[in-house]
Amino acid sequence: MKNLTAAILIALPVLMVSPTVMAASSDAVAKTVDVQFKKGASSANYYGKLKGSKYDSYTFYAKKNQKLSVKTTGGNVDSYLFNKNLSDSVNVGEYSSELDNQGYYKLPYSGKYELRILQPRSQASKGKTPPYWLELSIL
Repeated sequence: MKNLTAAILIALPVLMVSPTVMAASSDAVAKTVDVQFKKGASSANYYGKLKGSKYDSYTFYAKKNQKLSVKTTGGNVDSYLFNKNLSDSVNVGEYSSELDNQGYYKLPYSGKYELRILQPRSQASKGKTPPYWLELSIL
């Protein structure tokens, strides 16, 4: 019984995975975009349309202490930031508690970041296909 209890306690955190971590499979990527800023610009705009549990991936490089702003309009979508040094994804959506008073997230590391745009699981399971417009800014 002790071995069974120990096995359950070890497996439980694996079973309680967040929706963004579950979307980590490469099969779930709908499109991958290398973010490019025009010369002299600090922001870039993109359009996307999500289907089911697939997500769009936007990758970019930034330096520690730069400020990131992610604005999405259109459908009901979520924005999560990933970096190899982050212990978990960071919600960088409009109402995230991770943002400062001006709506920016201060990047904690230099290097490559990935921004994933996805729809909530409840919406994905209903077959919704929300279009969205993304403005990504780095100051």
